[in-house]
Formats: sequence, C-alpha cells, structure tokens
Amino acid sequence: MNIDGVDADTTPSGFSRLELVRLMVQSLQSLGYQKSANELEAESGFQLESPAVTRFRNSVLQGDWNTVETLIGDLNLDTTHELSVKFLIREQKFLELLEKRNIKDALIVLRSELTPLNQNMDRVHSLTSYMMSSSPEDLRQRANWDGVNGSSRQNLLSSLQKFISPAVMVPENRLETMLKQAVDHQIKNCFYHDNRNTSKSLYSDHICDKTGIPTVTRQVLERHTNEVWYISFSHDGKYLASASADSKIIIWNLETFQPMHTLQGHSNKVSCCAWSPNDTQLLTAGYDRTVKLWDIQTATLKSTFPHHSDVVTCLGWLPDGERFVSGSEKNLFLMATAGNLLRQWPFPVRDLAISADGQTLVAMGGTIIRMISLVDFTEVSKLEETDGITAISLSKDGQFLLVNTTLPMHREIHLWNLPEGRIVRKYSGYKQGLFVIRSCFGGWDERFVISGSEDSKVYIWHRENGNLIQTLDGHDRSVTMVAWNPTNPTMFASASDDNTVRM
Repeated sequence: MNIDGVDADTTPSGFSRLELVRLMVQSLQSLGYQKSANELEAESGFQLESPAVTRFRNSVLQGDWNTVETLIGDLNLDTTHELSVKFLIREQKFLELLEKRNIKDALIVLRSELTPLNQNMDRVHSLTSYMMSSSPEDLRQRANWDGVNGSSRQNLLSSLQKFISPAVMVPENRLETMLKQAVDHQIKNCFYHDNRNTSKSLYSDHICDKTGIPTVTRQVLERHTNEVWYISFSHDGKYLASASADSKIIIWNLETFQPMHTLQGHSNKVSCCAWSPNDTQLLTAGYDRTVKLWDIQTATLKSTFPHHSDVVTCLGWLPDGERFVSGSEKNLFLMATAGNLLRQWPFPVRDLAISADGQTLVAMGGTIIRMISLVDFTEVSKLEETDGITAISLSKDGQFLLVNTTLPMHREIHLWNLPEGRIVRKYSGYKQGLFVIRSCFGGWDERFVISGSEDSKVYIWHRENGNLIQTLDGHDRSVTMVAWNPTNPTMFASASDDNTVRM
C-alpha cells in the first residue's frame, strides 16, 4: 500500500511493519506482558506466528513427538531440511526413551525411524553405542546431553530453528539479540573503549572518552647508559625488565618505578629477554652469542647456554617453565633449563612468539613466518610477506599476528588472521627504515595496536578499523619497542634509543 508516496507497509526507516510488530509481540511475551502482546496483535492485525507453529513449538517443549511430526508439514521446509528436522526430533525422542530406560521402544525408534532417514550415519552409530549405557547418568555423560529435566528440548528447538524460515518461526529473543548485536558493534568500533564503562543503555549510543588510553608519561626510567632495545613486563604486571646496548638488564619495581636489580654478565649488547611463566626467572640473550638464565629473587646468574654461533635475537618460554626456544640468524634451538639442547632447526629466526596454550611456535625470519607444532615439532603452515619483517607479536588468543614490515615506499604493520592465512588489516603512519621496530596489542581486550617509530613517537591505532587514534611525543630518539602491561590495560611502556624507558 502506498499513501502520499509513503509505503504504509514499511516504517520511515524502511523496515517491514509486519516484521517489526512480530518482534515487538515476541519481546512483550518474553517480558511477561501477554495482555499487551495480544492487544498489539489485535490492533495491528499481525500475528507472531500461525497457530500451527505455536503448537509445534509447544509440542517440542512438552515432548509430544507424535504431534510434532504431524506439524512438520506446516513449516514450509524444503525436502533436504525436512529430513534433517526429522532426524533431530527422532534423536531427541530416542535419547529420552533411553533415559527412561525404555530400551525396547528406543531400539524401535533407532531401527525404524532414525536409520531409514539415511542421515548422519556416523551419529546413528554413536546413538547405537548409547544403548550400552549403564544408567541415565551414564547416558547423559556419554551423549553430552542434559536430559529431559535440563535444557535439551530448548536446545533442540534452537537447532530446529536453523532449518525453519524466520518468517515462519521467529528465532527466540530476536529483538533482544539484535539490540545486543547493535551495542556490541558500537563497543567493537568505539575508538577509546574502556571496559570499566559497563553501561549498555539503549537510550544513547555507546561512547567512551580518551581517559581509557594512557597518554601521559607517569615516569621516565633513566638508569641505562646506552640504547634500550627490549622491554618485557612480568606476567603479574608488577615488574618490568629492560635490556640495553649497555650490556645490562634492569628489573624495575612498578610500584616505586625504581630499579630492583641490575643484572650484569653479558659481555656485549643485550637484544632480548623473557620472563618465566611463574616470574621467578628471566632469560636474556644478545650479541655475545649466549643465552643466560637468572634467578629474579636473588639476582644471580643460574646458567649460561653457549650453543649459538651468532647473535641471539629472540627468546620464548614453554608453559612448563623447564624448556625454552631461542633464535638467531642461523638457527632456532629448543633447550631445557637443565642445559641440554633438545632440538634444532637450521633456518634464520629474527623474532618468535609462543601461543598461550604452548601448542604453537610462531617463528619469523626474512620474509617467512612459520607455524611449528610444539607437540610433534612439525611445521604446521607457512606465511610469506613480500618485504622484510623486523618483528612479530601474537594476540592472547593465538589467532592473530602483528607483523612489522619494511616496505620500500611506506611502512606498514600487518595484522594476519592465522587460521585463515591472510592479512585482515594494515596500520600505517609510523616511520621505520633502518632499525628494528616492535609493535604489540594492548588495551582492554587488546582493542588497540601500538608501535614505536623512528620519528621518536609512539603510535596507537584502533585494532578493528585501523584508524590512527593517538600519537604520543616524549622520547628524543627512535622508539624501538613498546609493551603493554598484561594486568593493567591503562599502562604501557616504551623503550628508546635515547637510553630511557617511559611509563
């Protein structure tokens, strides 16, 4: 219908009045306003669903399987979906009979109703094995199914919904689901999202101010006498280790911002460090071609590992705290803290990362990124950039990888989706050419990407949309590395060739 150029069947925003009213009716019913829902249906002339669909829904929840099957024809399913729907219904019927220990009728359903459908025969074989269950509890455990008194029928209804047109049967809580999606989308794209802002008001759009992003230098750490090349927070966020070209490593107390220990033992520049999983030990390595293991409590050197024949560029612990990996321009080693070399890979590694579950090692050298299984030590997959890579950083969930590149015309940080093996985002604007620059994820839920730069600034981008949202001054020379506190989303550190670390 069209009245004065306006379609009466749609809202001013172009949404279907029928769909909107049906969602409103459903929402009113779920909130317990049945009388208001009935009045809205009567006034609008739109029903939430047909009487047959209502009977179908109620019959599923009541376990009236004969009625459910007679109503399948009212769902307007195509032939393929009809078979899938029948399989799911009869599967539930079978499991409920088994739960009641009605073995004879359950066997009839299995042989005469499920098997003839010729659907998902692997599942049929699994269902057959459940006949051997010793008790209802054993059945529920084997089938990973919570029984009639649990949520199994509601779960069945949700599974059936996937095969039924939403125009026939509106998905459960559809309006609330859409509202949640809208709010989540706003949060996901909020430039300055702060998890302390827990408001989910529907009255206004979700917006956070800049207070959630650390933009002010709280402290300048100035005890190094040469360029600071690497920094690493302890896992509990209470300490920071800084490694320098002055051949020293300083452990900083982040309550006082004063040195707790100065570790001296390397004979040349220190290029990297890594905290043990329990924060009691620290690995360090560098230009003297050694890896050293330190006791943090006593600040004493426990071991020196001289296996490398060239500069050691990266380190990483395995979750057991007894093994670690170290990389150089010639080799990648897996070693035990007891001193023995466990495994060797003969390819260059400039940087590496280990997934939180300890299952995967990501190793980078040249333009190649390798994923290596730490279970059987095989190469799982390999990615390649078109230009040189200086550093990588792995997300907490192990699904995404930041890659600092040195492209000829401009500098970019690439965000790789590892399972998909593709670049999904690029971050640009910072300066990188001569030196190694390291970036990382940060902020609440790792919503930001942060990097140092050769122009002495720190750059922060919105991870999701790639927009540059903050540029921070303070250092006098190149900022070579940044690190975000793992327990404090409002604190990060930056290391610079001006011999300082800024908090």
